Amino acid sequence: MTAPGRRPKLAAMNRLRLALAALLAAANHAPALTIGTAYARFYDAPEIRPIRQYFGASLTGQRYRTVVASQPDNPAGQYFILRLKGPRPVPPAAARITWYATDVKEPRTHQWPLADTRIANWLYLGLSGTDWPDRQVQPLAWRIELLDAAGAPLAEWKSFLWEMP
Repeated sequence: MTAPGRRPKLAAMNRLRLALAALLAAANHAPALTIGTAYARFYDAPEIRPIRQYFGASLTGQRYRTVVASQPDNPAGQYFILRLKGPRPVPPAAARITWYATDVKEPRTHQWPLADTRIANWLYLGLSGTDWPDRQVQPLAWRIELLDAAGAPLAEWKSFLWEMP
């Protein structure tokens, strides 16, 4: 037989343990960096280049967007535009794309270093200059990965056709 008043203490301890377990589980599933949406668009140089780049500023920082071109001196090309969401406790050190296009049947890959870049909510990853053959070439299927310094994926986006068999 238990002492009077002992059961309420056990019930309170069990509730405390359950609350602590729920708090720890929520902390382990905290929201991380995610890609909310992504799409592709071809830009001519005057469309993507800010006015201040004509006066010596870099192409990269443009307030609401971060533009990273594979060939910054020739920024015309195909851009993959990502809307980033969530906290960024570990900023991406690189972005990698693997894609199929209408001109070649083999997959191609390109990687941009982002370690020293301030990343805004909109990230424009450009395959510019000779890295994108022509305005008429269209990306068919693509996968973008944002990577940490060790090369592990932080976030990923796949186009609809990438997931098709």
